[in-house]
Amino acid sequence: MSEERARIALVGLLSVFTLAAGVLVGRATKPADHGAPPAVVAAGGVAVGVLDTPAGALAAADNYVAVASQTVEQNPGGFAAFVTAVYAPASRASTLTQAAQARAADAADMRNYVQGGRAVAVIAARRLDRYRPGRATVTSWLGGFVWGPGLAPRQSWNLVDTTLIWRRGRWLVLSMNTERTPAPVPSVVFVDGHNNQSPTFNAQLAGMTAPFYGAG
Repeated sequence: MSEERARIALVGLLSVFTLAAGVLVGRATKPADHGAPPAVVAAGGVAVGVLDTPAGALAAADNYVAVASQTVEQNPGGFAAFVTAVYAPASRASTLTQAAQARAADAADMRNYVQGGRAVAVIAARRLDRYRPGRATVTSWLGGFVWGPGLAPRQSWNLVDTTLIWRRGRWLVLSMNTERTPAPVPSVVFVDGHNNQSPTFNAQLAGMTAPFYGAG
């Protein structure tokens, strides 16, 4: 994976097997509760977080990190529309500039998309680090898969820190940064019939929960 993708977290498919088959990216919600207001709604084709609660902040971050990661190189026009819709005004110009620089530096993968290659973004788990009405910070654990006609499938894993602010009835991204420390890579190792877990792996993911994907 390119260093640019690590910074902006092109993320992905392998965590489908960690969660469950058949997840849908970009529609992360709580389990169905027909008496509760939706945490995420579609606005102009963009999934927007519209509930200023801890659960609402998590749902917004789930969608925002996944959509940003999946579209930044694969769909530049979609990424620009997404930034306009859910990034704080002060963060939009710098985010679009960084995205353009990433695409310019990643000629091989951009060529792969032109040839019909694909990338998929999935959130394996996340943690609400801080919340107060109007502001939240979330750490997301993401895995990424990219493949194409002439490209063997590749995966990457990242921990992404997102700060959200509440403005005019929706959550906006104030910042979204990939941690520089190595992210845990999921694996199942059986030793004498027992699953062998890394203490470092457990420490980095302490307190995280898996999101629910789907129309809810």
